[in-house]
Amino acid sequence: MAGTSLAPLRDRNFLIYALGNTISWLGTWAQRIGIGWLSWDLTHRTAWVGAISLAQVLPLVLFGPLFGTLLDRHDHRRYALGVNTLLALWAFALYLLVAARMLSIELLALMAALIGITNSAYHAARLAMISDVVKTDQLAGAIAINSVLYNLSRVIGPAIAGMIIARGSIAAVFAVNALSFVGILGALVIVKMRPPRVRSVPHGLLAESREGLRYVIGHLELGQLMLLSAVTAILGRGVYELLPAFADLVFKRGSLGLADLTTAAGIGAVAGALLLSRTGSREQVAIVNRYAMLSLGVAVAMFGISTSFQIGLLLAMLIGVAGVLSGVGLQVLVQSSIDEQYRGRVMGLWSALNVAGPGVGGALAGFAAQLVGLQSVAVVSGVLCSALVGWVILRTRPRFARGEKS
Repeated sequence: MAGTSLAPLRDRNFLIYALGNTISWLGTWAQRIGIGWLSWDLTHRTAWVGAISLAQVLPLVLFGPLFGTLLDRHDHRRYALGVNTLLALWAFALYLLVAARMLSIELLALMAALIGITNSAYHAARLAMISDVVKTDQLAGAIAINSVLYNLSRVIGPAIAGMIIARGSIAAVFAVNALSFVGILGALVIVKMRPPRVRSVPHGLLAESREGLRYVIGHLELGQLMLLSAVTAILGRGVYELLPAFADLVFKRGSLGLADLTTAAGIGAVAGALLLSRTGSREQVAIVNRYAMLSLGVAVAMFGISTSFQIGLLLAMLIGVAGVLSGVGLQVLVQSSIDEQYRGRVMGLWSALNVAGPGVGGALAGFAAQLVGLQSVAVVSGVLCSALVGWVILRTRPRFARGEKS
């Protein structure tokens, strides 16, 4: 992959698609920080921060696989246009509610849930459409580039949000996100995608979803990759959702500290994605992924111990590196193992685990932090993450370590 990792950028279709996504991601990350800070500012309770995080991602757990089934049935372009239009409308509604000073924590939770449901309809499409835009031999490189751009937006978006919030204009965060959807909507109109695949007559939404689940369960490697995705997402990256509380309670830095921590994690994530793009083969991706998953738990546990903001920034960066190397590495391994007819359903299930997992983990950690303390929860989560990853790796070696397919 090293010599061809930038090849997808020479493809006009992928370049347009990637740039459109990046513009939208900038707004999405800004909004995510805005929602997180509002949930803390309105209540000053970690349980509410975790609950709002859960409201945004629980729909992905509940409905992600079903939306993946719908994606397999429909034209990807039209599906994505409709979903992104609705997401833009939700962002504009948040702007109006905050500007009018009508937003309570309960209403914020409702809006977070609506955004979560709509996002759950788009995650599988966002991942699956990469294979609609690039050739099969460029898929791994395109996924890595997509991750670099995603994590660059993860650096810049929160920094923008932090500056806006610090100036007392949090409503503007949601206005920025609403405008940012022009990027992806425009790209979806312009970009050329391969023709929709002819599907057989559907057997029913639930029946097709069960068929996709049976496919994953019956595929030894996919089942193991899904398990590792759940462990690293919930226990490894779940603590990331509590950064607003860490910024204020542990490091005493407020919203600017939150922006700094999120930016540090984003810088690390970009570095991880760039490193992954230089990985030469599927087998090397599997090996790098194994060490990244183990390192993620260690970094989270050390973050829980830290009381120095400077050390916290460094550890947040390490969490970003390990999180991307594990998450994107798992995505590369999953995408390269799927039969095309199941792509939407498998990516819907993978999104439910890998994308929603941190929110679920953040909610569980938030409630636990009310009982035993924020830092203790981070330490326990990190230790459990590394221990469970190590257990799965030991059970699947040497096949998983070599990246062999079932």
